[in-house]
Amino acid sequence: MGGGERHNGMIAQVMAGDGADVDILGHSDVDLAKLGAHLGLDLSGCRYVRIPDRGEDDLSVLSGEYDLFINGSYMSRIPTRSRKAAYLCFFPTPFDHDMAAWRKAAVRSAGPLLRGVRPAVDFGLGWYPPEGGRVRQWRWSSGRAILSISAGGRRALRAEFGRPGAPTGTPLRILAPNGDTIAKIDVGAEFVGHDIPLPESEVGTEITLVSEPFTPGPSDVRELGIAISRPRLVDAQESLPAKVALRFPWLLRDPHDLAWLDRYDVVMANSDFTRTWIRRMWRNEADVLYPPIQVERLRPAPVREKSIITVGRFFAPGLGHAKRQLEMVQWFAELYNSGALPGWTLHVVGGMEDSQQNYVEQVRAAGAGLPVEVHPNAPRSEVERLLSTASVFWSATGWGEDERRKPWTAEHFGMTTVEAMAGGCVPVVIDRAGQREIVRHSIDGFRWTEPEQLMSFTRRLAAEEGLRSRLAEEAVERAQLFSDEAFADRWRTIASRHHLYEG
Repeated sequence: MGGGERHNGMIAQVMAGDGADVDILGHSDVDLAKLGAHLGLDLSGCRYVRIPDRGEDDLSVLSGEYDLFINGSYMSRIPTRSRKAAYLCFFPTPFDHDMAAWRKAAVRSAGPLLRGVRPAVDFGLGWYPPEGGRVRQWRWSSGRAILSISAGGRRALRAEFGRPGAPTGTPLRILAPNGDTIAKIDVGAEFVGHDIPLPESEVGTEITLVSEPFTPGPSDVRELGIAISRPRLVDAQESLPAKVALRFPWLLRDPHDLAWLDRYDVVMANSDFTRTWIRRMWRNEADVLYPPIQVERLRPAPVREKSIITVGRFFAPGLGHAKRQLEMVQWFAELYNSGALPGWTLHVVGGMEDSQQNYVEQVRAAGAGLPVEVHPNAPRSEVERLLSTASVFWSATGWGEDERRKPWTAEHFGMTTVEAMAGGCVPVVIDRAGQREIVRHSIDGFRWTEPEQLMSFTRRLAAEEGLRSRLAEEAVERAQLFSDEAFADRWRTIASRHHLYEG
């Protein structure tokens, strides 16, 4: 229920309002009324369709049922089959960006040598991407999944089957193409090896693995059947490249393969910064569809508090989209201890996952003994109150990162910056990426390249009330350019230009 979901949801709201029959597809149980209330959307004209999470191949087939399919999932590579299609890109992050260095090097050096190689056992529909470590890798089925077997005489499929982390075991049936049962296996938590006899085939064959699926939990809504590890054919004459491809299937993924993108009539970027990188990395043009911001909900308080606010999810550097909260607390401490901000407070606001608890404690520790208040998972009403009463907004996403090598670490747009401006805060933001499209330096805020500049601009705003008032007034007006109404106009222009409602 974040910014990306609101971006997608607003498209659905506008289309439904224009008279289209709109389905919102997802893998979890979702109450559209509650979702709409949380995101500030009216989704009453839409229908929610819960679909099993069986991977992108299944979604590709499902997309063929629609006249228009809009893909707004981060890093998705679905080759849509709909009559018309639009791809909403938050950033063209390469799939191997978070791989270990040795894997990334292997994909880009050894990978090209394996392009086009088909192992004797290949994964068809119904499988999730491989997981595990160096010692063992496995792939989960979705409860019904297909294995493609190369041509040959009578032989056997040798593989290890298990259900790591599942609450119970499950029976597994393996079916021939005609539906006959080839084998039945009881699969438990531990991986156990089995030999499955296969029929002769001069052209190759497909077998189907059927099992009862389970869902791991609220944070992982995949429907998982059984896991298979180390599949191979007994007595099959396989080449070395085919064996390597089966053992390391991630080597077969080509970072430069953009054939799936050809299925879309238009790519939409969430900022001009993202559009620039789509052009560089995907060699494709995009239309900019800025995120919709609920500027009307943020009413600037007539009297401002002596406070600075920063808003963003808590992520330690190197994990996720780091907002650099720890560094900002340290910069505030330097300013406060120097006597530049007497009576001022820093509010650090953001969503927090359990995995980031230690990082939040580091942020708290850095602010100990100072007027620093940390607000993990604050309710929306409290966030809006702080945005409407604080005087200055800070953002440092991308600080310490090489934007040329890792552009996905920068702020692709900056939704919270717009919200802060709508609430009457003067933004003091890093001079990178999407922030440049929002904040006009010295007109409605300041942009900085080094922390010393951030501190200098903040000292000026604290000391010069007239400057702060003038910039805040301009910031409120500037924020209106990214309102829900402006979003609807941009969407309709894009839809008309690319004839998305036709066909």
